[in-house]
Amino acid sequence: MLIRPTTAFAHPVLSPYTDDYGDRIFDISLQIEEAPEAGEVVLSGHYVLDDAGVAELIQSSQATVGIVVESLETYFQTFVPLSGTAFTLEFKRGELRGRVAIQAIVAAAQDGAALRSPHIAPDYPDHTRALQAGHVVAASRIHWFEAGLDKLLPMESVFRLIANDEMEPGMFQIGLDTEAIQIEVNRKLYDTIYGIRGSSIRDILLPSLFLPAVMNALDAMRTSGSEGLRWHRVIEARCRNEGITIDANTDLAWAAQRLLEGPLGLLATLFNEEDK
Repeated sequence: MLIRPTTAFAHPVLSPYTDDYGDRIFDISLQIEEAPEAGEVVLSGHYVLDDAGVAELIQSSQATVGIVVESLETYFQTFVPLSGTAFTLEFKRGELRGRVAIQAIVAAAQDGAALRSPHIAPDYPDHTRALQAGHVVAASRIHWFEAGLDKLLPMESVFRLIANDEMEPGMFQIGLDTEAIQIEVNRKLYDTIYGIRGSSIRDILLPSLFLPAVMNALDAMRTSGSEGLRWHRVIEARCRNEGITIDANTDLAWAAQRLLEGPLGLLATLFNEEDK
């Protein structure tokens, strides 16, 4: 299982989440190759460890080093022991989807393994440095990536334009209770928008229509209830891929602009092209 920042131990652990080993480092360098349409993922890289005491435990087989990979969306979790510092892990279709976590872990392989690093904080008494099999010796930071097609889908794909004769001219209304985000507009405006979508000035819809719609969706995502809907999954995947966290402190205007790749910039480009 993953060793999270809030996990506490009664013995010293080399991790960026603790100060048990001072400035010693244990982490992984990671490269991700993904074929989203095939659902296949290859993780490769190597781990970096600069504490001789922990390295000796690994070399003497008193401890095992490996990579934990966890995909909650597919209920997939595995620990792959390593025989060297480098690794290449291949995952088949359907094993990884959504937010995936990767972490390197060193665990004691036998009872009686002793922690002898001179870098261990002196406030740990001697009895805490004798381990039992399975005790965590070191844990890297958790690395995250987004697996699957959702992050690659265009934002426009999560919207559905609907004609509603009861809507006032020039106004629109957002509906978030269906698989796609519904944008209801008056029939005349509906026809105009569809005409624009097939023309060279379609980018004008980004700041005028899709930007406020995305802000509305992001605001709704901060409360529960829409997690199972397709639009939520797609926007959530795009947010995670962009490193955007949606919570009470999120600037929704900024986040929506990031997701739409700076729509006002596209608008400026459009009019510059028209002037040529």
